[in-house]
Amino acid sequence: MSKEKNTDKVYFGPTPDPDLLNAKEFWDGAKNNILMLPKCNSCKKFFFYPRIICPKKGCHSRDIIWKQASGKGTIYTFAIQHIATDGWKEAVPFVTAFIDTEEDVRMLSVIANANPEDPTSIKIGANVVIKFEKVEDEIFMPYWEIV
Repeated sequence: MSKEKNTDKVYFGPTPDPDLLNAKEFWDGAKNNILMLPKCNSCKKFFFYPRIICPKKGCHSRDIIWKQASGKGTIYTFAIQHIATDGWKEAVPFVTAFIDTEEDVRMLSVIANANPEDPTSIKIGANVVIKFEKVEDEIFMPYWEIV
C-alpha cells in the first residue's frame, strides 16, 4: 500500500528558532518575500549563513551590512531524498539542491516544483527563483522553484 504524498505545503521540517541577533534582517525579509543577504562592507562579498564576522579568506571584517538579493540563481547540484525524518517523511521523495545565487552565495534548500520521479528533468545550471512559505505567524521559510 503506497502512502499519499502531501502536496499542500513545501516546508515539512521543524519550525526554526530565528537567530534574531545575527539574522534579523534575513527573517524580516522572508516575511516580505525578499531574500536579504549579509555582505561584507570591507571585501564587498556576500555570504550565507548570517554571522558577525566575514567568512571570506583574508578578510574576517566585522563591518557587515545587509542587502536585498535578486532572489535568482542556478542549480549547482541536487539530490533526490527518499528517506527523511520528522515531518519530512510526509514529503518523500523530494528534491534538495545547492543553489548558486546571482550574488555568488551557495545555499542549500528544497526545489519545490522539481519532479523527484524524473531526475532527468532536473538540470544542473537550471535557473531558479526563491519563494517563501509561511510556517508560523512570524516564520517564513525559503525554498526555490525552477523557472
